[in-house]
Amino acid sequence: MIKKNDIYIRLLSKNDITERYLSWFKDDLVTKFLDARNLSKKEVLNYIYNGQETGSYYIYAICLKHNHLHIGNIKIGPIKRKDGISDLVTVVGDNSYWGKGIASLAIMHAVNIGFNQGGIRKFSASINSLNSASVKAYTRAGLKVEAIIKNYFYNKIDNKIIFSDKVFVGCENKNYNMVIIKDWSPFL
Repeated sequence: MIKKNDIYIRLLSKNDITERYLSWFKDDLVTKFLDARNLSKKEVLNYIYNGQETGSYYIYAICLKHNHLHIGNIKIGPIKRKDGISDLVTVVGDNSYWGKGIASLAIMHAVNIGFNQGGIRKFSASINSLNSASVKAYTRAGLKVEAIIKNYFYNKIDNKIIFSDKVFVGCENKNYNMVIIKDWSPFL
């Protein structure tokens, strides 16, 4: 298992958008529970810049500390500043790093940034219950299951229709001071 200090997150940059990166979003295993598939470099760059320009979301690269290898992403947002809440979305694109606890560690880093620098009061994520690894990653990172909507997702697996639940996980900033930060400059 990898430890918290073995990874770091940093803002995703245009230099990260390589063929290796784009291949993650062409891999059926990686994208099984994602809406993002078969992305072009232009689409990704536009998406990164739009988030930073509007301040509505920020995408971070998940990197290994020992060699700075970019192995996944974590997105803070969309951010609803009026309410101090944000979604959190995680993907470990390099599947050779699955099952090592990296997603949980990245979630902990992102929550720390959002709570301590971004004025976030509460994070939440919604997960397809068939994605048990993701549910486990978020709960290991300290988020709690807050709600389950039964039979929310329609899945076609091996030519069979399977309905699965939508699991909501969340965590609150216990030190939130009710100050709305309008100009959030993300990063450590």
